[in-house]
Amino acid sequence: MAWGVRAQGERRDAELEALRQRVRELEAQNRTILRMLEALKQQLAKRGVHEAGAQSGAAGEKARRGRRAQGEEVTRSSPKSGSQKTVTWKELSPKGSRLQFYGFLRLDLIADSARPDFAQTIFRVRSADARLGPGNERGNFTMHPRLTRIGINYQGPEIGGGGKLTGKFEVDFQNGGRESRPRFRTRHAYLKLSWGAFSLLGGQTWDIISPLYPTVNNDTLMWNAGNLGDRRAQVRFSYEPDVGGGRFSFVGGVGLTGAIDSKDLDGDGFRDGEASRRPNLQARIGYAHALWSAGSRLSIGLSGHYGWEEMVTPIAGRKSFRSQSLNVDYALTLHERVMLRGEGWFGRNLSDFRGGVGQGLNTALGTEIRSRGGWAELGLKLSRFYRIFPGYAIDDPVDRDIPVQGRVKNRAWYIVNRFYPGGPFVLGIDYLHWTTDYKGFDRGIDHRLNLYVQYNF
Repeated sequence: MAWGVRAQGERRDAELEALRQRVRELEAQNRTILRMLEALKQQLAKRGVHEAGAQSGAAGEKARRGRRAQGEEVTRSSPKSGSQKTVTWKELSPKGSRLQFYGFLRLDLIADSARPDFAQTIFRVRSADARLGPGNERGNFTMHPRLTRIGINYQGPEIGGGGKLTGKFEVDFQNGGRESRPRFRTRHAYLKLSWGAFSLLGGQTWDIISPLYPTVNNDTLMWNAGNLGDRRAQVRFSYEPDVGGGRFSFVGGVGLTGAIDSKDLDGDGFRDGEASRRPNLQARIGYAHALWSAGSRLSIGLSGHYGWEEMVTPIAGRKSFRSQSLNVDYALTLHERVMLRGEGWFGRNLSDFRGGVGQGLNTALGTEIRSRGGWAELGLKLSRFYRIFPGYAIDDPVDRDIPVQGRVKNRAWYIVNRFYPGGPFVLGIDYLHWTTDYKGFDRGIDHRLNLYVQYNF
């Protein structure tokens, strides 16, 4: 009897030990599962909040399109509590790409002693002759934030056997609209593929010709008053090798004719440059080299263009016209505090390239208007807080090519004052003495003062 009781007790002890062992095994399995879940959580976190949010909200995205879907995506990616991860640059620039935002906030205040053609975007001064209407000798005042600028620099992954892909998108607000609701103006929008010294660019950016521009008049850059070249859609090829301690630059490309003046003289609804069925041709050769001391440098360039314009209806007996120019540019840094730079040019039918005081053709004679001009500017860094830029610009068409009431000369001398009080702030005070001469009418003279404050980011 005692033996039987003892045997039953031993069986119970064995069963209890088996249960304890099973519990220990289950606890070990739970710990293993917890470790696996933690590792999986870390892997998902490394993939980014955007990807995780997209997976968890796929059904919601299918049900909601457009802006609402984008808003939900931002909400899912945004932290609802302190434990969630915020959006990082990795999500904004996936797969080896990078986006860099830049720009500035700016306010301009402008006062004129006489009326320009446009108060904010001056190209010339109106004639003071009473025969052309009263009031042009009166001044004006305006202010605007339209030069505020926003841009994105793009850096992509290597493609095409080691090629480096970059790009730029940049806008401001000087494109019309009511003063309290200005419209975007596209300044740059292009992609560029580079292989060492070679590069290929497609999109909208600066003309190849006359690549410099004055410091003054940040809106119209002295266009039609001595500074040639604007921005347009183009395709360009560049080769810029380092040679002999300096760098050569060979740039050639094709651009859209009519991008600036939108000329359609025969009124058939097609720009005359596009009607020619050919783009304009542009090229520049340049060289830059360091000089005798650290910080001194010389850069020179020779450039030119050739373009075509055609009409269906003859203009003074002609259906075809040409546009061409030859240009020189230079930038001489004598010292880190002293710089001289400028451009000179001559050509014909330059209204689409900001020359000839905005006049390309004499429609009465059926001839291209010839013009010459340029600008020169001295830059002085007087302290780390203050810089000054005196300069002069002129656009001088050939008088006999200009019809009566046309503009025969447009020029200005100016002084730019830039103050850097600290950080990203810039304060500017520009003065221009601007004169425009007219054929058969009185000239216009304007004393223009431009005050502006700018915050760069």
